[in-house]
Amino acid sequence: MTYISLLKNIWQSVYDPRADTAEIIKQCFHPEYEQCINGVNLKRDKYIQHVIAQKENIIITSVDYRHALEKGNELFTLYYAKGQNTANQPIEAEVIAYFLFEKQQIFKIHGQVRLIQGNITDIDMK
Repeated sequence: MTYISLLKNIWQSVYDPRADTAEIIKQCFHPEYEQCINGVNLKRDKYIQHVIAQKENIIITSVDYRHALEKGNELFTLYYAKGQNTANQPIEAEVIAYFLFEKQQIFKIHGQVRLIQGNITDIDMK
């Protein structure tokens, strides 16, 4: 399986409203997972809390992958995520991200998220 395919499956599982977020992240994200998004650093436990809170405020309805470059266990992507918040207001974000995988799990993410439409508090990383 390519890493872009793996990433698509992971995001679909993580943001499935019926999914057990903590369990999915523990399966798909390395125990030593770290991320830096828009300069904010999170390790796996804090990331789990962040996604649970995020899923209380938004629903992701689609992700449009525009570019993906793979080399070894590294993936660089440009994608657009769309959804809505709890007030049914639209949300759209551009995501530019670097992923490092280890043993079919996400080990690190470094990226930038630019909100195109919506309220920053719905997806805030702080």
